[in-house]
Amino acid sequence: MPNRNSYPLAVVGCDFRTAPSRCRSRLVLDAAAAKQICGELARLQAADGFADLNTCNRNEWILSTTNARVAAEMMRTRMKRLAGDEAAAWFEPYTFTGKEAAKHVFRVAIGQESLVVGERQIAGQMFSAFEAARRRGTSSRVLNGLGSVAGRLVRLALRRGCLQSTSVGVHSLALAYLEETLPEAASQRVAVIGLGSIGRRVLALLAKKSRFEPVPCNRTIPEDLRGRVRPLAELGRILENVDAAIVCTGAPVPVVQEGMVRRRSHAGRLRPLWLVDLGIPEQIGRFAFPERVHVVRLDELVAFHRSRRQNLQQAGPDGTEIEALVQRALVEFRVFCNSQAYTEILDTVQRHHRKLVSEEIPELISRRLAYLPKADRSRLQTDLKSIILEYTTEVFRTIRESSGREA
Repeated sequence: MPNRNSYPLAVVGCDFRTAPSRCRSRLVLDAAAAKQICGELARLQAADGFADLNTCNRNEWILSTTNARVAAEMMRTRMKRLAGDEAAAWFEPYTFTGKEAAKHVFRVAIGQESLVVGERQIAGQMFSAFEAARRRGTSSRVLNGLGSVAGRLVRLALRRGCLQSTSVGVHSLALAYLEETLPEAASQRVAVIGLGSIGRRVLALLAKKSRFEPVPCNRTIPEDLRGRVRPLAELGRILENVDAAIVCTGAPVPVVQEGMVRRRSHAGRLRPLWLVDLGIPEQIGRFAFPERVHVVRLDELVAFHRSRRQNLQQAGPDGTEIEALVQRALVEFRVFCNSQAYTEILDTVQRHHRKLVSEEIPELISRRLAYLPKADRSRLQTDLKSIILEYTTEVFRTIRESSGREA
C-alpha cells in the first residue's frame, strides 16, 4: 500500500510565535468563507475536507487531502493574502503535511504547542472546530477520524496527568498580569466582558481573590447569573467605574469601540484603567485612548509569560511520555486512514468478483460454447467460478496481511 496516503493531511497556520494578534485577527473565517474555501478545494480536486481552528493564540486550517503539498501551498498563499498588504513583507504561515501534520494536530490538542504548555482549553476549542466543520458540511471521513483520535488522546493525557487544571491558561495569565501590574489596593473592581467558557473561568479565578471585585457583563444574561450580570449595552458606563476589564467576547468586530472609554477622574486626578483583550478577532478597537488607559493585548501577554515562564512551570510528565502518547495517536490514525484505502480496494475486488461470477462467466459460456451439452456447460461454469473464487480469496488474504503490516 502506498505510504503517501497513510496521513492524508495538510495544516497551514500561524500562532503567537509567528504572528501578532492584529494579523491573526484577519484570519478568522465565518461559515460562508469556510464553505467557499472547501468548495474551491473540491473543484480543483486539491482537498475534500476543511476545518479551521481559531483560538486566542493560533489560527490553523486543517485539510484532508491526498495532494498535501499542493493543497498546503494553495492555502499558504490564501492565508498570506488574507493577512493583508501590511503583513505581506514578513508574514509566513507554517505548513505541515502528511505525518507531520497529524503529529502537529495531536500536539496542539494536548496543549504542547500552547502559550501555557499543557493547558487544556485548546482541547475543547479543537473539538468545536471539528464539530463546526461537520455542521457546515466541510468535514470528511478523514477529518472526522482525526477528531475522534485526538479526543481519545486528550482523555488519555488527562488520565496520565499530562494536562494542567482548568484554572491554567490565557485567562489565568491575564489575571496574573493584573495582579503584578495594578497598584495594591483594598478592593479593585474588574469587569469581565463576555461569559463564554473563558469568561466564566476568569470569574471563577476572581472569586478566589479577595483583592478583586468581579463585575460580569454579557450581551445576554445567563439564567444562573441573573441579577448579577450587567448588560453589554451598559459597557461604556461600566468602564467608567472599574479599575480593569478583561474582554473575553468572540464578536466578529470589537466590542470596545471609540467613545466608550472616556477620561476618568478621581479626587481631581486621572484614574488609571487597564483593558486586557483575550479575543481573536481583537475585541478592543485600535484607536487613540485617553491618558492613563492601558491596553494589554495578547502580544503583551505573550511577552509577560515569557518573562516569568520559569515561575509558572509545574511538575508534570516529561517529554518522553508526551511523545509516547502522540506516537500512539499517530499509529491509531494511520490504521484508520489505511483501513479506508484497503476497504476501497476490497470493495472494488468484491464488486468485480460478483459481476464476473454472476454475469460474465455465464454469458461467455452461453455465447461461445452453446454447442456443448448443457451438463458440460454447467460443469465448466462451476470450474471457472472455483478458479475465480480461489484467485480472489488469495487477493483478499494478501490485502488483509498488507493492512496488518501497515498498522
